[in-house]
Amino acid sequence: MAGSALSVSSRDKLYSIINKQENAHEDSIWSCAWGRSNKDNTENIITGSIDDKVRIWKWIDEKLELRHLLEGHQLGVVSVDINAEGTLAASSSLDSHVRVWDIETGKCAKSIDAGPVDAWTVAFSPDSRFLASGSHHGKINLFGVDTGRKESSLDTRGKLTLSIAYSPDGKFIACGAIDGIVNMFDIATGKLIHTLEGHAKPIRSLCFSPDSQLLVTGSDDNQIKIYDVLHANLAGTLSGHASWVLSVAFSPDNTHFVSSSSDKTVKIWDAGSRQCVHTFYDHTDQVWAAKYNQAGTRIVSVSDDKAMHIYDIPQ
Repeated sequence: MAGSALSVSSRDKLYSIINKQENAHEDSIWSCAWGRSNKDNTENIITGSIDDKVRIWKWIDEKLELRHLLEGHQLGVVSVDINAEGTLAASSSLDSHVRVWDIETGKCAKSIDAGPVDAWTVAFSPDSRFLASGSHHGKINLFGVDTGRKESSLDTRGKLTLSIAYSPDGKFIACGAIDGIVNMFDIATGKLIHTLEGHAKPIRSLCFSPDSQLLVTGSDDNQIKIYDVLHANLAGTLSGHASWVLSVAFSPDNTHFVSSSSDKTVKIWDAGSRQCVHTFYDHTDQVWAAKYNQAGTRIVSVSDDKAMHIYDIPQ
């Protein structure tokens, strides 16, 4: 089912919604990821829901096809990611487990006990060798993808970690906490090297720019912050959402980033001017996540309304 985005100018008309998958899950969809497989060059979208399910969708000929329905989690799937090769998906749940899935077969390759408490967020390292997971216990745990074993931990000083991101150059891990503070760690040493302040409320999402020079964060204070990674200082504050900013993600070409919010909107921002260039109003409930495809020409968004939307993004 396709529709049109709301438009207010000739430039805005270039942005459009090209696919709506209504009732993509049986409950709220809290996470998504988009990847391209090195094996067969297919594009796959992973979604995770409070219905305990992970779904793998094939994006082909501008249409979504359900490839696999993955079961095993018990308390809601709150985070998903895809490795750089597009061959493995990871999911984390409030059941304190992280699962690694083979995208081609739909089989569970690893089930990792990330306890003793919930596994709130999960992220593959850029080289696909490790999975980082954060939760209430005040540690970022790094698990070997091949072994399923915990290889090391990073100390967040007891804070609930809501968001994790690796820098694309593989040098840093940033994590956003419930107190609005960002901790940045040096991966090689495991040392905390920067503490970034600026938000007044929990940081739901953060991402590095593709060149690893900027860190973008989204928070319950309705704001987006941009930090200079090298100098560890605040480079900008963006206001525009009317409620919590639930996700942020950079475009692969470093020129734009997308945000989604409890205000039911998805916004596209110009990274240079730091202006909002388009807003999508198509969801009917809060939008938990939005991610670009590898080419930067499409965005997928997921929401409490159980729907998944695909947007066309002009280059």
